[in-house]
Formats: sequence, C-alpha cells, structure tokens
Amino acid sequence: MPGGRITKRGALIWDFLATFIAARRLFLSIYRRYERRVLSGARERGVPRTELQLPPAALWKLFHLGRLERLRDDRLLPLRALAGDLFGEAGDEGLMDAYCGHIFHEISILSEEHRSVGRFVRLHDPRRYRALFDEVSGYYPLRLNRVMRFFRASMRRLDELLPRWSQERVVIRSIYLFGDRLAQAAYGQGREAFYARMYPEGLAVEGFVTAARSFVESGFFAHAGTAFQDALDAHEASDAEERERPAVQRARADAEAGLAEIARMAQARMAQASMAEGRSGATP
Repeated sequence: MPGGRITKRGALIWDFLATFIAARRLFLSIYRRYERRVLSGARERGVPRTELQLPPAALWKLFHLGRLERLRDDRLLPLRALAGDLFGEAGDEGLMDAYCGHIFHEISILSEEHRSVGRFVRLHDPRRYRALFDEVSGYYPLRLNRVMRFFRASMRRLDELLPRWSQERVVIRSIYLFGDRLAQAAYGQGREAFYARMYPEGLAVEGFVTAARSFVESGFFAHAGTAFQDALDAHEASDAEERERPAVQRARADAEAGLAEIARMAQARMAQASMAEGRSGATP
C-alpha cells in the first residue's frame, strides 16, 4: 500500500534522526571528558598538553572503554545500518551516509587502541608502554578531531535534509511529541528548532500548524488544539522581521482558523451529548 510505504519511510527517517543525534550527544560527552582530563593533567604537571606524559593508569582514565564500545555498538552500528536503508545503494549526494560510516570506523579503531592501553595498567613494561604512549598520544587527538569534523559536516547536511522531510507525517508528529530532548541535544533549543529548519519560510509557526493539521486528519483533536496554540505562541515569540514573512502570516492565520474549527467541533459534540442525554432521560 502506498500509505504503508510512506509510513515506513517516515519511521525510518525518524529512527535515523533520533539515532544520529543520540550518537552525537554521546560522542560529545566522551570528547569533553577527554579534553577535561588532558587539560587537567597538563595543568597539574605544569606543561603544555603537547608535552604531557601520562602513566598507564592516567592514560587509561582518559576514556571509559565501556562508553566507547556503547557508542560504537549501540549508536554508530545501528546508525550506519539506518543510513544504508534510508539512502540506499546510491547513497546520499550530500554524503550523510558516508559521514556515518567514517565516524563508525574512527570510533571502532579508537576503541581497540584504548583497549590495548588497559593491559599496561596491569603489566609493568616501561619500554613497550613508552612506544605505545608515543603512538596513542598522536592517534587519540587525531581520531577525535576527525570524528568531530565528520559530525560537524553531518550536522550541516542534516540542516539541508530536514526541509526534504517536511511532509513526512511520522517525522512531523514525532518531532512534536518527542522532539524537545533531541532538539536540545542538537541545537540547544526546543522542538521549534527542528521546525524552523524544516520550514525555512514559515519557520516554527508553519511546523506547528503542519503537525496540528496532521493530528486533525487522524482525529487527535486534543493534540491538534495544543499544536495550533503552540503555533500562535511561536508567532508571538518571533521577531518583527519574521512575523512579516508571508508564509509566517499564512501559518498564523491557519492556526487561528484551526483553533476556531476545533472549538466549533467541541461545541457540536457537547450539543450532541446533551441531546442524547435528554433523550435517554425522557419518560414515555
């Protein structure tokens, strides 16, 4: 069924989006821990970070191996598979699937490199450890910075892809229902950050209205009413220049009309319920 294919694609896009942002969030926490510990070690020893020498236990603590492996196995491995399913054999012309593959590759190597450090916490072999330290002190920042560059490029590509997904019902609704936390992780703002990128002309106002209309079509009137009101709130929060955009003005008018429509429907349902109650209570 065409509708089934549309729903499946929307669910695939949403799974990819959620997994990508979760992977990036976990990587950033790993990266920040590494940076804090390197800078702290250099400060304690009074040397530049490029001259920092660490004993095995301190080097081991730069990363939590379990978190690296969780990033690889629970986030990046599924992300690479989702990217393959979403973009197909031809791949994404903007290289999003390639970025996901490169990130997986770099983190996989980093995990194995760090695993090799662990044995020197238990094994006293200064000569071999010296050789290992010389290698990883170069590899660690190199791989981390590569991953950071790939994530930056993929975030730019995500901003280009979001408008293409602006008519995917599952994506539109999922952003409304579950997107706040993801948007905070990706953009430091609420779900309106997704909608503003998905609808470059109508911004978040159009995004909330589109979600509301989708809810109306499926009979979810409570969600629809809230989303229409969110559209009006987003309009109020926008600046004067944004409010002058024709697409924003149309979306605001649609939100007002939508709220009025839902109010009329609610009144009609209440009247029908009252009539039914009157009939059931009437005596023969």
